[in-house]
Amino acid sequence: MPKYPDFAERVDRVPASVFEKFRPKMKEKGPVLIHLHIGDTYMPPAYELPMDAAFLKKRPYFNRYCNTFGVERFRRVLVEKLSEDNGFSVNVDNLLATSGATNALSASVMTLLNPGNEILVLTPCWPFFPGMVKLADAKVVEVPFYVKLYEKPELNIDEYLQSHLTQRTAAIYLNTPNNPSGKVLNQNQLNSLARFARQNHLWIISDEAYDGLLFDGRKNISIATLPGMFGQTISIFTFSKSFMFSGLRLGYLVGDHQLVQSVNKTMVHQLYSPSTLSQYMMVEPVKQRHTWIPGLCRQYQDLRDMFCEKMKVKVQSPEGTYFLFFPIEEYLAGRDYWEVIDAFLEEGVSVAPGGDFGADFDHYIRICFTGEPPERLEKAIERLNSVLLLK
Repeated sequence: MPKYPDFAERVDRVPASVFEKFRPKMKEKGPVLIHLHIGDTYMPPAYELPMDAAFLKKRPYFNRYCNTFGVERFRRVLVEKLSEDNGFSVNVDNLLATSGATNALSASVMTLLNPGNEILVLTPCWPFFPGMVKLADAKVVEVPFYVKLYEKPELNIDEYLQSHLTQRTAAIYLNTPNNPSGKVLNQNQLNSLARFARQNHLWIISDEAYDGLLFDGRKNISIATLPGMFGQTISIFTFSKSFMFSGLRLGYLVGDHQLVQSVNKTMVHQLYSPSTLSQYMMVEPVKQRHTWIPGLCRQYQDLRDMFCEKMKVKVQSPEGTYFLFFPIEEYLAGRDYWEVIDAFLEEGVSVAPGGDFGADFDHYIRICFTGEPPERLEKAIERLNSVLLLK
């Protein structure tokens, strides 16, 4: 039992921000540093923000608490979006507004996992999710998955996941399009994953943060829309990625009404509700999304192609998101991995170390190819090549 000055034991189980250890050197570099380490965009929102006095006057309750499930008008427009873009047949009772996908994921974990439960976390994965599981006193079982699918598209998923299953397994964490690998699961792969979850009565937490950010004409399929999957899946979305508004801290989750009610019960004790004003702000952008998201994807695809073409080392071309994730083991040239990470910073470019995305990826790096304007990205590519090829 912790007493002053000790903290709760769960705090020790959770690592700090993955970039915290580099902050002093990043600060030292100042404006010279080209930021490729964090997933964001240099572009401002591609839509007008309805924030003038007339907008606020029409919404006199913008500064007040809202329904903890979300603003009705906001949820109604999301019902239309989910039907048109994602193949869902839902109503407002199936939606819960959240403070970004982070809040949605954290509340979902707390709702679905008991202490001692195991969750199959398909890796590489977003680094903060395992920490959420640890805070819930549950256990992460890492399953190297997305990079393996690049190498073996016809992988027997049922058989592969079965080898990681125990009597304590309660759920699967799925993220497609995947951060950091950019892998997008196809229909057959999702069917196999869904069949495995149904046969073993497992919840699926489906992180669809990169919904809409797809390349080469691909279509994203929500696993909850497959036969028999809606009842055991929480689908999670955010305005941080395709809507280019990570600072808004707004997202939402979709699920069976009883499941949504249970997550809401958890969330009100963590957050109460997301910003009322932010929900009103996003109604019109959601309605107008088809006027600018296709153009955004084309711009991002061009940046991806530029990176893949000009990088002089082997990189996997991503199918979605805005990341490149690749091993640098063969370019160490006798150097320690962390020496190379430090050399990137010395050259004025920051990257994310691969080990933060899963235990099997400690020789990888992740770079974001949308976090800086194109002219700075060109400089970043030169610096990356210089460090990796010792030029």
